[in-house]
Amino acid sequence: MLTMQRYAKPSAAIILLAACLPLQALASEIATNMRLNFNELAIITRTTSMSVDGVDLTGYSDHIDKLLTLDPSIANARFLSNRLGTFTSGSMTVDLRGNQFISLNDPGVSVLPDSQRTLTRIEAGATLSGGLLTTTESLNLDATWFCRATALSCTRDEVYSSLKSTPTLSNAATNAAALVQPIRLQASGATTFTADGVTINYAGLSLSGTINVNATFTAKTPGQYVADALSATAGSGGGNASVRWGAAAADVKTLRDAVWTDIAVANNLKASRTPELESAQSFLTAARDSATLLATGNSTGSSFNSAFELNRELWNVVATVDPSLGRNRAGFSSENVSSSDLAAQIAIMRMVRDGSNDTAFVTGLEDALANPLSTGSNPALTLDGALLGLADATLSVYYLGNAGTGQVEIDLAGASRYALLRNGLYDRISLLEGNGLTVIGASDYAGAAVLQGEGEVYIGEASSGLLELSGQSTASRLQLNNIYSNQLLVVASWAVTPVPEPSKAWLLIMGLPMILRRRQAH
Repeated sequence: MLTMQRYAKPSAAIILLAACLPLQALASEIATNMRLNFNELAIITRTTSMSVDGVDLTGYSDHIDKLLTLDPSIANARFLSNRLGTFTSGSMTVDLRGNQFISLNDPGVSVLPDSQRTLTRIEAGATLSGGLLTTTESLNLDATWFCRATALSCTRDEVYSSLKSTPTLSNAATNAAALVQPIRLQASGATTFTADGVTINYAGLSLSGTINVNATFTAKTPGQYVADALSATAGSGGGNASVRWGAAAADVKTLRDAVWTDIAVANNLKASRTPELESAQSFLTAARDSATLLATGNSTGSSFNSAFELNRELWNVVATVDPSLGRNRAGFSSENVSSSDLAAQIAIMRMVRDGSNDTAFVTGLEDALANPLSTGSNPALTLDGALLGLADATLSVYYLGNAGTGQVEIDLAGASRYALLRNGLYDRISLLEGNGLTVIGASDYAGAAVLQGEGEVYIGEASSGLLELSGQSTASRLQLNNIYSNQLLVVASWAVTPVPEPSKAWLLIMGLPMILRRRQAH
């Protein structure tokens, strides 16, 4: 009879604790491998001078004794370096094949015999030992050469015995160093019988095989890869921040682009597809582009390309507000990096703006990834517009998004004028707090008043350009529509009364009421 066991219902406190615990993403794995193909030859017996197909056989030894060694310049990088991550597992497989070959002279017989005639017998063998092999593995290569009863003579230029092989040998490694230890291949043979009148021109052994060495590494965190790259390129740039970050980004790119395998592996095990490495390159590339952008100053007639939305948006605001700078809209760079982490882009721009050194950058990056920025109405980042050539202006970056209603709010510091970059999404605005704003500029809706309590004002649909507003030097809270997914909004303001960037403590304090409201709603 089946019965059901009853379990105590978990308490609300336990459920709440579980809900608050972050999900720990498993680190990626990266595979490396090497393949070594080998071919060895030994001439057991021969005439004093002999060549076959142009190959001089006198130079070959009568036995084989060789260490099968992986190319250290490749093996050390693929198995012993810690740049990819922590060694997790490794293995080695070995296949060995071999046979005999012979050329002899048979004086023959005058009358067909009743049975085959044995001409000669050579006993031979090969062994593999060392490396990851726990025991010596042997391959028997004995061969008896005979002349069939249907032939009077069996003089031949060259013949081969049947190919023999070992079962595939496989062993695991507990540490990476064991993978690069050489394997010793030995082989020899001797003639044990030769019929009267038979002479051997030459006889030998032919051995071939394959060694496959495989390793798996657990990927590091993006921050650790960034730290490694900065350490590997320390001192580069000569004080030029853009070159400094660019050198570190190129170092990670080299890791991703390097050839780590001789044998194909699954895409998710390739270094080039490892998310943590891609993120590291992305963060350093974002730092490079941020430094390039902040070094623009008031130069005219320049262009700018970046894979990162924040950098492009900042450039485009300045280029659109002040056409006299002669700047085109920012273009997209074609680098193989992810650019979806908008919160990280903001954190990186802030650190570059503040001139963070290598250590501070890594620490700040890891903190930003562990405590990602939340969307909110306050500016997540402010910049002096003069850094980008926009004198007397302040550039504010907002991180916005409301998947439920698409309605978002931005707190504008008191200013005489604002310019908001249009992105083709929001087409209505309303004033929730403040003394009133007016649409100005080249808009078809110039002159429209945006007043508190008067509801939404339609400003038209536009995929580029600016929404320009005149202010009254008092702080305002503006509501925008159609912001369903997280995105950035850059606002240029003139004659600003500063609103400080929120501290982490403030963000936490402001976030608690929201969490409590959500819990009460459920």
